[in-house]
Amino acid sequence: MPHRYQLLEKIAFSLVVLSAVVCSTFIAYESSPGFRDGLEEGKQLIAKSGQYSYACTTLPTDPCTQMSLQ
Repeated sequence: MPHRYQLLEKIAFSLVVLSAVVCSTFIAYESSPGFRDGLEEGKQLIAKSGQYSYACTTLPTDPCTQMSLQ
């Protein structure tokens, strides 16, 4: 099989797998309230983590020792 067809096959397969993952995630999101709560908690955790890491990288002193993760 020529190289360009192998590349097209890999791209098509990746799109099919990505589509299946998106559909499965949507079905789980719509059918399970626990899944929705978990996503919201994860979103808040990522936001706190981003704020913490931003504060630690922007100041020349060591603010990480002063901050507490709550």
